[in-house]
Amino acid sequence: MKPPRCLLIEVASSQRQKIDLLTHFDELKSLVDTFGGIVVDQLIQNKPNPHLATYIGPGKVEEVKERITAQEIDIVIINDVTTAGQIFRLEKTLWTIKPDIHVWDRADLILQIFDLHATSKEAKLQIELARMSHLGPRIYGMGGSYFSQQGAGIGTRGAGETNIELMRRHIKNTIRQLQEQLKEVAARRESTMRERKRKGAYTVALVGYTNAGKTSLYNALTGKGKQVKNALFTTLDSTTGKLADAPPGKQILVTDTIGFIDRLPTFLIDAFRSTLMESIHADILLHVVDGSDPTINKKIIVVEDILRQLGVNQSPVLVFNKLDTIPEQKVEDLYKEYASSNPHYISVKAEAGIKALTERIIQYLSVA
Repeated sequence: MKPPRCLLIEVASSQRQKIDLLTHFDELKSLVDTFGGIVVDQLIQNKPNPHLATYIGPGKVEEVKERITAQEIDIVIINDVTTAGQIFRLEKTLWTIKPDIHVWDRADLILQIFDLHATSKEAKLQIELARMSHLGPRIYGMGGSYFSQQGAGIGTRGAGETNIELMRRHIKNTIRQLQEQLKEVAARRESTMRERKRKGAYTVALVGYTNAGKTSLYNALTGKGKQVKNALFTTLDSTTGKLADAPPGKQILVTDTIGFIDRLPTFLIDAFRSTLMESIHADILLHVVDGSDPTINKKIIVVEDILRQLGVNQSPVLVFNKLDTIPEQKVEDLYKEYASSNPHYISVKAEAGIKALTERIIQYLSVA
């Protein structure tokens, strides 16, 4: 199959800084690349707020139609989490020029990527719960006419409304069943964590923005060979291994967790809450940061905000990674800017700072 051809859309106020806008688009392009699509066009609409009906205004809708035809677009992707009705009304309007066109928002794209990377039963349950949580409001926003066409013929509004009610009940029941299954998984995970504590094991959790280098650091600390890819959301399941250089007779466990991303919908955070328990209950959190990232401050704030949403009370240790890729002056600037946070500086690729970080972990946990 040919990679789907994608048109990216962003609505931005004129006050938004250009670098911020370009960064958002670059991140969306990376998400599309991870999914396996090709970005062939992009559109920015300068507007204080999204259009209530179709997210973009009527004039832009006509422009999008022209671009779909000219560029043979398969998927239109909005770089935002839209309302239930917006995405449906826009897609329905675009059906007139291409009946098989798809319109996704940012959450749809992330869910598609999650589908590609999910391997465990838990991750698949979490993705299905997130999908149902996202799909439910969209179903309600479609209206009777859509389901009339799907189930009972055009114009039979009553049958359409019946279909909506059936779908509503189905989604609610499915969500309840998924939540119950995930509660069982969470209970088993909590039991495992309690057993580790009882046996005197210490835990270290790696958190951070997606693609910051958490898995590479996990491999360096544990001596494992977990596959590393230069792509977003390659880790969905928490993976735990022993700290390779722990003191004799002491067990220190290191956990690699799912990466975070800006504008991550709440329902996605909630769906992956059981996986992220490793972060909530860890003895020490290492917040891995890509030191070469031009938007480093913003991404640190994004991760800190999500940790707060999860109920994490402890302050993580900042670990700046990829220092081999940035100029010496930038490294010095990081030293000055974050001196009060007492961060650690490493390059997993150059094998620099790993031993010192291990010693710091052991000292922090007082297990020597």
